[in-house]
Amino acid sequence: MEFVDVAYAYLAPVLLLLCLLLKRSNALYCKNILAAMNVCLLFFVVSACREYYNLYQLAKAFGFNVTFQGMLKLASTNIPYFAKNILVLLLPFLFLFKKLSGNLFLTALMIVFLWYDVIFCAITNQPYKFIGSNYAPYLIHILRYSCLLVGMYSFLWLVKRLPINK
Repeated sequence: MEFVDVAYAYLAPVLLLLCLLLKRSNALYCKNILAAMNVCLLFFVVSACREYYNLYQLAKAFGFNVTFQGMLKLASTNIPYFAKNILVLLLPFLFLFKKLSGNLFLTALMIVFLWYDVIFCAITNQPYKFIGSNYAPYLIHILRYSCLLVGMYSFLWLVKRLPINK
């Protein structure tokens, strides 16, 4: 599920603005879709953890001594980036709670974390690539994400965990 964070980074700001600009009755639909997207981020967390584990196995295969102290030493070279990665992996677990699944503040915080690299490079006048610029065939990823989003929305509707079901 490597495209979940890319789709979230582009679609969540639009839905967040719609939630703030639309009337309350129409904003509930956007908030429900946003809650489903927030829960879908757990698939991104699983995918990212799998990639980090594969990186760990690769380091072990090449004979690097991977210890906790070595990881802390590596993380200390760029503490803000390391903290951002940890928060991006932990924040989606808060969306499992019914009250927090449609929280607009946490959604905005997640958007800021996902766009952190682009924002930082824009402020410091460094060259940057937009999120998802390395994907060539977008259509299959968009289709897979749409299916995941519809499935998650229907699941949350069935278990009555959407923000509209308060």
